[in-house]
Amino acid sequence: MIWHWLSAFVMVVVAILHSTGGASSVLGPMLANGNPHPEMEIAPTLLRYLWHSLSAFMILSAVAVAWPETPRALVAFIGVFWIALGVADIVTSKFAHPGWIPMGIAGILALIAAAR
Repeated sequence: MIWHWLSAFVMVVVAILHSTGGASSVLGPMLANGNPHPEMEIAPTLLRYLWHSLSAFMILSAVAVAWPETPRALVAFIGVFWIALGVADIVTSKFAHPGWIPMGIAGILALIAAAR
C-alpha cells in the first residue's frame, strides 16, 4: 500500500504546483495582456476554469490510486496515463517544462503499486 500512497502523494504535489505556481507563472502572464481570444468573451474565465479543473482531475486520480479497493488494472491505467502525460510534456515543450519528471515518477509509482 505504500506505493499507492507514494504515487498519490506525488500526484497531489503536482496538482498543487500546477494550480498555484503554474497558474501564476504561465496562466497569469498569458492573460496579463488581456483576452487572448477577443472574439470569445468567456476565454479568460474558461482558461482559468480548465487550468484548475486539470489540477482537480490530478487529485481525483491520486484518490483513485490511494483508494484501497481500486482495481489493480485501473491503478495501472492511471500510471500509464501519467507516464503518457509526461511523455507528451517532453514532446510539446522539448524538455523546457520540468513537469514531466514528477508526472513520470507518479506514473511509475502507480505501476509499481499495481504490480504488488
